[in-house]
Amino acid sequence: MKRKTIAFLVSGLLDDFTIKICNGAMREAAKYDINLVVVPVKYIDRDLSGLMDKYEYQYKTNAGNLLPENVDALMVAADCIGCLTTRENLSNFIYSLPKVPTIMVAAEIDGYPGVSFDNKIGVRDGLTYLVENMGIRKIGMLGGSDDHADARERREAYEEILQKYDLPYRDTMFVETNLSLLCHKEAELLMDMNPDLEAVFCINDDVARTLYQVLRDRNLEPGRDVKILGFDNSVMAAMMSPSLSTVDADAVELGSHGLRMAMRALEGETVGVEKTPTRFLLRDSFEGPEEKAEKDDELFNRTLLNRQFDQVFYRYRDVEQTDASRLRNHFLLLMEDVISYVESGQHDEKQIREIKDAITDFFTKERALDYTDSNEVISYIERLHAEAAERYGTPDERLRVYRMLTSVYKRLLNAMNDRTMHYESGMNAMLDSMKNIVKDTLNFTYGTDKSYESILTPLANAGFKNAFVYIYEKSIVHLEQEPFEVPKTLRIKAALKDGEVQGVPYPQQPVSLKSLFNHRFLPKEKWIMVLMPLYFGDTVYGSVLMDLNELMFRNGEFMVNQFATTARMIEILRQNNEIQKQLEESLAVMAENNIVLDRLSRNDVLTGILNRRGFLDIAVSVIRESREMKRDVILSYVDMNNLKVINDRFGHDDGDFSLKAVSRILTDVVAGCGTVGRIGGDEYALLYYGKLTEEELREEIDARFRKMNEESDVPYNISVSCGFYRIRPEDDISLDDALESADANLYQAKQFKDNKVLK
Repeated sequence: MKRKTIAFLVSGLLDDFTIKICNGAMREAAKYDINLVVVPVKYIDRDLSGLMDKYEYQYKTNAGNLLPENVDALMVAADCIGCLTTRENLSNFIYSLPKVPTIMVAAEIDGYPGVSFDNKIGVRDGLTYLVENMGIRKIGMLGGSDDHADARERREAYEEILQKYDLPYRDTMFVETNLSLLCHKEAELLMDMNPDLEAVFCINDDVARTLYQVLRDRNLEPGRDVKILGFDNSVMAAMMSPSLSTVDADAVELGSHGLRMAMRALEGETVGVEKTPTRFLLRDSFEGPEEKAEKDDELFNRTLLNRQFDQVFYRYRDVEQTDASRLRNHFLLLMEDVISYVESGQHDEKQIREIKDAITDFFTKERALDYTDSNEVISYIERLHAEAAERYGTPDERLRVYRMLTSVYKRLLNAMNDRTMHYESGMNAMLDSMKNIVKDTLNFTYGTDKSYESILTPLANAGFKNAFVYIYEKSIVHLEQEPFEVPKTLRIKAALKDGEVQGVPYPQQPVSLKSLFNHRFLPKEKWIMVLMPLYFGDTVYGSVLMDLNELMFRNGEFMVNQFATTARMIEILRQNNEIQKQLEESLAVMAENNIVLDRLSRNDVLTGILNRRGFLDIAVSVIRESREMKRDVILSYVDMNNLKVINDRFGHDDGDFSLKAVSRILTDVVAGCGTVGRIGGDEYALLYYGKLTEEELREEIDARFRKMNEESDVPYNISVSCGFYRIRPEDDISLDDALESADANLYQAKQFKDNKVLK
């Protein structure tokens, strides 16, 4: 029976939230006999004007690869993909997806099952701790708009706690923010209107960071003078001073939960809207010296070690019980040894070595760092150190404990360093290969199928096992806001299988879109991959399916940009080879039929007007005569707009039609008062000695093109840009210099050219 395939539509691979939910889905997928493909589609309706990549909209074409025949279920990070658009446009995008079981992740969309955070649990726990454990009564909130579902739920939890404990509230105690660091004025407003606040709940950790600064500007210390609760458990939350008490919304668990729901749906179970819990993390922004001492005193209480394990290694709660018991037991035994050593008051080298070995095994063999954040572990060790040091008064005793816990630090740092070195070694190998692919691309002589193998070489060198390059039979010009349809058949030009790059013979290349994730080149064992679009500017060449790993999350978009550049170069070389072949055939025909060479040397074959040589010869004569007659001559350099788009989008026949139309209109404009020549592919030059000025001549040309476009039945507009230079009888200027000046004027005119190709 064919293995099931689940597709996970996300925004961009570089997004921290996307990385976490993907890691959760990947971790969960490893438990099942399924394939998982992550499909980045970026952001619907994003304003691209300020971005380096103004063609990022091409990522949305990626969703067109998905069909009911090639995926069995979908997961959609809808609120990430649609964070910049309207609810209606997001819904339209979702409705356009294949009609298979579909799970929303981190989003609630009417009519679809899904999983999102239970914002209220962690918020209620944090605020309850303030009230019951610390006696706090006056709590304000820096929140968000009620249009934002998460912001609305967090405010509701805040108001529920105020009502439950009958805490004082006035409208000024809630101030709405834009959910970002740029909320300085809002934080100041809250404190101005409520100088007696004892605590503030911030809608997220970024808002809390800004509040820290506002408090310090007022000579108030966070944690001591005003308690602060954040939300998200960002990396910065643990690094702030004092460390920020926050609500951990574990995106890894969210991805895991979403995949479990997809599996249940595939098994025929009816699934609905579900929640994944959040948890309150107590840190220093709640604690004065007395509270901190009381909490840290629990660290050496053997009866509370299980609770400490659950708090620090919180991502392990959903692992199978046998595995959880193994890691938990390792932690309990390790902490027993640490506590025994601290309480013994004796320096025992053998015991220190045993603790060191146990720590090494814990972080390497047991992979404990996979189930927490490094800042959680570091904070825990720091608290252990501080509490242990408090128990002893003599320098020797403190030094003994310091040395023991320093060894713990070293083992943790070694484990973190090993992970970093593993990542960097793969990264360095990939970068070296990327340098080679750029060099190889520039050295291509012919664009052959074998050239595509160079795309996969960097992946093999970086440790990737599997990747496949899908190329369309013909590249597709895709303009923004234009619908896009992926071809029904693609060609696999190269494959990376089990770490080996191999070409694919031409007869074996065709792959139906319906079997995009189920063809004979794919691994027989289950796999987790990412599908990335190959595009350069407004042209889409195909896609690449490859292993999804840490390198892809951090550098995948950059790599694929380079792959797309290679695909473009291969296509250009193929086109050039074809043109060269056609040229050689044309020259042979001319020689065989004894075509009049003089006529060919002066006239353009396609349009029938003068070619470059013919125009230059006549132009010299006209300018000389005009000087003798004391008559001005206007020289114009003319460039047809958007020829490449018309060629790529509608075919070369339409491109030829457009070139002929330009020749005809320009000839009509200067009829009896000048001459016209085609001096390059889409470049023309004309000489005019009639009564019109340069601006009148430009207007006459534009008017004729407008009239032609209105009357023609082709689906595109034809237009030109013009640059002018007036040659007076007294001017001592050569024709080449005059053409160069007209070309410079053309460059300025092209800044304002009409790019509207489609009618």
